[in-house]
This record gives sequence, C-alpha cells and structure tokens, in this order.
Amino acid sequence: MSHVYITHSTLDLDDLLKLHEAMRAESIPVKFAPDDDNDRDRNNRDIDDAFAMIVLVSATSVRSKTVRQDIERAKARGLPLIPYQIDKARMNGFFKQEVQPHLRLSSTTPDGLNQLVQQTLDAYKKKCPVIAVMNLKGGVGKTTVSAQVFGAWHAMAGGRILLIDLDPQYNLTQTFYEMDVADESAAADKSVISLFERSRLHTRNAESPAEHWLNLSTEPFAPVARDYLVHDIMAEGNSPPGRFDIISGQFEISKYAFATDNDALEQIKRHFLRQVDFYRSEYDLIVFDTNPNATFLTRCALEAADRVLAPMHTDIYSLRGVKLLDQVLRTQIPIGKRPALSVLFNAVSRSEQSTFEADARNGTFDDVARFPLSDALLKSALPRSKHLAVKPPQEGQPAWKQLVIHSGRGGGLKQIRESLKTIALELKELCDETH
Repeated sequence: MSHVYITHSTLDLDDLLKLHEAMRAESIPVKFAPDDDNDRDRNNRDIDDAFAMIVLVSATSVRSKTVRQDIERAKARGLPLIPYQIDKARMNGFFKQEVQPHLRLSSTTPDGLNQLVQQTLDAYKKKCPVIAVMNLKGGVGKTTVSAQVFGAWHAMAGGRILLIDLDPQYNLTQTFYEMDVADESAAADKSVISLFERSRLHTRNAESPAEHWLNLSTEPFAPVARDYLVHDIMAEGNSPPGRFDIISGQFEISKYAFATDNDALEQIKRHFLRQVDFYRSEYDLIVFDTNPNATFLTRCALEAADRVLAPMHTDIYSLRGVKLLDQVLRTQIPIGKRPALSVLFNAVSRSEQSTFEADARNGTFDDVARFPLSDALLKSALPRSKHLAVKPPQEGQPAWKQLVIHSGRGGGLKQIRESLKTIALELKELCDETH
C-alpha cells in the first residue's frame, strides 16, 4: 500500500496532527515515525513504500538526525520531496542543499495547508493513473479493449491493475465470470455500488443500496479492505504474477439515471471519487469500462479519470460518438478535472489501412469532430480478429485464461498479441509523460 511519508521533529506534533487530518479528509494514506525512537529499519521500509515525502521544516527538524536520515533515504530512492515550512527556521548547510530548492509552501502563506494537500494529492495521482474506456456510441469494443489491452499492459509491465465495471450491463465482469457469479457478488454488495453508497460491506446492519431504487444514501463510509470488494482474476491455476483485479458490475447502478435529488447525487459522486482515490494506493493503474451514454455514471468516470481512451471503428457513426464525448468533456467537466483524450481505431483491416483511417490521421475529419482528432489518435490500431471475439467463460477454467495475451491458439494469435502490447506500451508512455 503506497502512502505519503511525513518526516518531522518530535516537537512538531501539533502541525503533524493538523496535516494528518487534512490528508485523511482527502483519503491520502499517511505514515510517519510515531515516537522519539529512531527505528531506521521501520522508517526505511515506510519511506521505500511511499510515493512522496513531506518534510516539516522547523527550527527543531533542521537539527534532527532522524529527519536528515529520512531525507537521505528518500533522495537515494528518488522520492519526490514536498517541504512545508511551519516556523522561521534557519536552514543549515544540508537543508539548504537538499530541501530549500524544493521549498514553495509555508503555513504562514494564505491557504498554505490546502496547497500542500493539493500538491500531495497530485503526486498521489501520478503514482496510479486512472483511465476511462469510453465512447458515446455502443458496439465499438470498449469491453474488449478494457480486458485485452490492459491484460496486455499487465503482462508487459506487471504490477497491480484494477478494472472497475461501470456499465450497468456489466459485460466486462461477464468476460471473466459466469453471470451467476456476478449476480451472487452483487447480491452481497461485493460490487461497484459499494463505491457509491454505504452498503453491507461497510456496516453489517446497513440496507443494500441495490434494493431501494428510490432511496439514495448519503451517509459517509470508509473504504473496505481490497479483498472484501474485488475479484482476483489471477487467483486460480498457475496464473501469471502480479495482481489483475476487477470490481464487479451490476444492473442496479442504473438507479442513478432516474434519481432527481441533485444534492444527494453530488454527495454520492464525492463518495465515488474518494473511494477511487483511496484505491489508487493499492494499485499501479485503474481502468473503468463504461456505458455508451452521457449519464451520472459518465460524469463520475470523467471526473475520476486522468485519461479517456475512446475506441472507435473506421466509420462516421463511431466518429460521432467521439465527437459527442469531446463535447461532454469540454462543456461538462471543469478544466482542472478534465482528463486527456486518446482515440484508438479498433477492428481495422490487418492487410491495409482504410481510406477513412488514413483521412482521419491526415486531419480530414478534425473539422467534423470539432477537435484535433488527428492529434488524439494513437499511432497504433487494433486489428479485427477472431481471437478478440467475445467468448463466455468456460466452467472450471481460470478467469485469467480469458485474456488473449495468456491463452488461445490458431493463426494470427502472435500478431494480435503484438498489437495489444504495442497499444498498451503507447498508452503507458502517454500516461508517464502526462505525469
């Protein structure tokens, strides 16, 4: 689990507690040395697992051996430093060299603590990008891309990937598990609705939000441990290493499309955003599979995402779906929350580039799309292939064998796997550049 590590003097307790509370309010995990004991092994482990280090700069911390050793460990690990000055400390030689060049924030400046929290939140999000697979036209291969491209990402880069099924038809869940398994999971609230409302996963005596379409619960709730909510796709049968998990979808999240209490929906959206931010600490990548409509769920996905991946076919109907998606991004999502847009041609001919694809890449459709489509297009494309055809899971077969990158046979399989890896690599490089 990744966290921000706060290095401090033991006399800085009041400021430490204020900072800890501010981080907790934003669901940012925090660790720090809890006492005077300089337990180097413990501190080093916590620093090694952190995504950034906050340095509380004070008259006592600049003279602290423990703080100095913490900073040296962070530097050796290439960890970003976020200094925060809490008094009029005079820097010594070490702090002048290692800390002062990064110092931008102070408790004496207006909104200093909020700026510190925002900078830490930005660093937190860089650690785990969130990608929403979306097009406002159906049938363009969103679910196939969500499973197969990111299955290839996992096979290529390893690490921990979480899929979240935000489509009320929950086809992504059924890609890996039989419908009975998905429905049993939903019946126990081990499903996506537990990201939006308090459920039986959070409180034993809570009513399931799936049972009451007319009621919206705005009661706050803490995130549950990952294993209570996700399905581990790699859990069975000599699976590849790493984590490739999914939060099961369900039809009942359709209830939000019929809700009329805008204040309640706003609070439920905040629940969702906080839950996603919390689970960033558990994963290296989070992927949403979404429905092809502009709904409450669409807004939630777009506000949580750092990037949108829009699959499209080489036809004018798919282009219209991407055009509408860009329109929603520009008109409904504030600039500060607006994710980058990438477009992927799906189901293209393996033998030659179509005229439509060539024209799109040359900018012919930029005016039609009303945004620079040619710039948003990924260089790679996903060919049409029988290997990518949707196939129901087989009884007794491990879920991970639904991934083409790990299973299958027949002509053209090698080429499809290479295409999937090429797309995954291009996406990963885009995410790394953005962050």
